[in-house]
Amino acid sequence: MHEKVAFVTGSSKGIGRAIALELARRGADVAVNCRTSVEQAQAVCAEVERLGRRSVLVTGDTRVPEDVERMIATVSSILGDVDILVNNAAYALLKPFLDFTVEEWKSQIEYKALAYFLTSRAVLPAMIRRRSGAIINILSTVGMRGGAGEMGYAVTNGGAMALTRALAAEIGQTGVRVNGVMLTWAENAFDPEDPEHVAWLNRFAMGRVTKLDEVARVVAFLASDEASGITGAIVPVDAGFMCQ
Repeated sequence: MHEKVAFVTGSSKGIGRAIALELARRGADVAVNCRTSVEQAQAVCAEVERLGRRSVLVTGDTRVPEDVERMIATVSSILGDVDILVNNAAYALLKPFLDFTVEEWKSQIEYKALAYFLTSRAVLPAMIRRRSGAIINILSTVGMRGGAGEMGYAVTNGGAMALTRALAAEIGQTGVRVNGVMLTWAENAFDPEDPEHVAWLNRFAMGRVTKLDEVARVVAFLASDEASGITGAIVPVDAGFMCQ
């Protein structure tokens, strides 16, 4: 992955931060993205640079076409064309279906089903010209299993899963690969002191939630040449939640 350019959306903290740093450790230059948490994103950039790689912070909303075009143009002008796109930025709104407003529902759909389309569309022309590139979409198992109380998030993940497979099929002969990494609950959102959180653990085959570095390592593998024969895959990194 030496000197490849990665763009990781929503990478100021949590899963995105872990992915950005793992890619940097493996030799990639990393563009860090956030909407509002600028100080945290700047800290991630500094960590990337301490690892000996170049970094740039691009702020913007991945659901807004103009923001996406501006961010990709900035990354390309400073670091070079994007070789690895990791779509991660998202927000889950938890509420009963009948309590959703139309605007809330649209917002949930846009976080992945629209944003992942916009970012992929922005980086693909350069990838196809070079006949090389990897797009990895971060997904939730809720898009496959459904989810009471988080239906908007389920629908946007289901759409992003369909996008992952369909795009992989459509551009498979161009040299660009598209895959997804699917999880249920990561350690950054889990509170071991909260009885309601702890009560969920018996639903995970491993008796624990997913670690951030576990997600990051799988993303890095899928982005690397070691995964050259893999496209259209949805890889579960869910501590065995879906096998129960």
